Amino acid sequence: MSAEKLSIRYAKSLFNEANQKGTLDAIFADLGTINAAINSSKELKAMYKSPIIRGAKKQAITNEIFGGKISATTSQFLQLLIQHGRENYIQEVFASFFKLYNLQKGISEVTVITASELDAANEQKISSFIKAQSGFPNVKINKKVDESILGGFIVNFGDKQYDNSVRNKLNKIKKEISLN
Repeated sequence: MSAEKLSIRYAKSLFNEANQKGTLDAIFADLGTINAAINSSKELKAMYKSPIIRGAKKQAITNEIFGGKISATTSQFLQLLIQHGRENYIQEVFASFFKLYNLQKGISEVTVITASELDAANEQKISSFIKAQSGFPNVKINKKVDESILGGFIVNFGDKQYDNSVRNKLNKIKKEISLN
């Protein structure tokens, strides 16, 4: 089974369980906490990916780190992933869950890359544009700073990318000049 199909299957299972129990927001918060911990720790990420570390050890480490900090449903779900040897797909499963959550809540998640910090006025313009394009009433903006784009911005949302960066414009001019 492909990683994408597997992650969607597990995410839907957790999503439906959380929806039935009315704990969707709590599970979303739990997964965000766990995902942040994995992203901030190379050792934790390596532990989940490692085929050498036994499942029982991974379960013990997971309980030690997250025990009491996450809901029982989330804890049971993590144990299930580990028992079935699917813990190396943990972040893909979380990403699929986040997509399902955003879809149900009407949230369009976008990434905005700018050369310097995004100010409130431009953030509002981008938010309005995305709301109009996506039809979703809410927009969650993930901001990144990349000085190499020189100026302007790049917006990634869904499967679309709007590149209004100075670097992109300079590359277009460079191509145009080289063709002549």
